[in-house]
Amino acid sequence: MSGFLRFLQGGGLLTRGRPSRRETAEGGRGWRLEPYGAHGMLGPVIALIRYSVPGSRTEEFASGARAILEVLAAQPGYARGQLARSVDEPALWALVSEWEGAGFYRRALSAARMAMYPLMTLMINEPSAFEGVYGLPETPVGDI
Repeated sequence: MSGFLRFLQGGGLLTRGRPSRRETAEGGRGWRLEPYGAHGMLGPVIALIRYSVPGSRTEEFASGARAILEVLAAQPGYARGQLARSVDEPALWALVSEWEGAGFYRRALSAARMAMYPLMTLMINEPSAFEGVYGLPETPVGDI
């Protein structure tokens, strides 16, 4: 199986560097499959917790979600966060936050457990922590 296919199956991160002597002798171009974490890829994390909120519980949910976000914001490793609502499906909400690493996020969840408990029945059960794989530099709003 090629390195690229192993990459697609979650085997690591495809990187390009100076080819080794062996790669040069074999005509390689310097692409390598590096295990995750080899270049600090287990660094910044985006956390996305989605909720399905019936219209009758919107105010209660918004208040509780703000309380959760305030607890999370007080934790080490927190970078930023926001409460968002779907434009197309008003019952779908998301609590989005950015962290210096997965460990910070997981410890923050433990600290926020009591604030999160009342809204757990509305939470969509799915993975919530995502590491960045590819990104572009931010464009200042005035340059759009």
